[in-house]
Amino acid sequence: MWEWIVLLLVVGLVLVIVEVFLPSGLFGVAGGLCLISAIAMTYSNYGVAAGTWLLGGVILATLIGLVLWVKFFPKTPTGRRMMLGETSGNVSPEEDFVALLHKHGVARSHLRPSGIAEIEGRRVDVVSEGGMIAPECKVQVVAVDGTKIVVRKV
Repeated sequence: MWEWIVLLLVVGLVLVIVEVFLPSGLFGVAGGLCLISAIAMTYSNYGVAAGTWLLGGVILATLIGLVLWVKFFPKTPTGRRMMLGETSGNVSPEEDFVALLHKHGVARSHLRPSGIAEIEGRRVDVVSEGGMIAPECKVQVVAVDGTKIVVRKV
């Protein structure tokens, strides 16, 4: 009987490792079920003490594996392919937008009500306070709420 328990432990470990490199959920669930089955078989065939020792060993191995994975996986070639290397997008910090409050600029696109305006030499996404504003109309920033810049036709 102990052969089956060892086999289930090994198969469970291999399936969990495969899940890391081929993430689908299927391998991880199957590996977890193998580990749980091995623990249950140990409890039923060898008693509470042996089952508890195996359960503690599986939990300890899981924690050690998780720590090692978090530490080393991002440095592997597979980890580097999976991780985002740099920040995407071009969002400026809110403090930059607050500095635009009450400044004047020019609409560079139709504001229906949102569009692009050039304020203090910067092209920014804006929302008009009222209706449509045609391109090349002068605008003034009347409110800033986070990254939302509200303008009014001057």
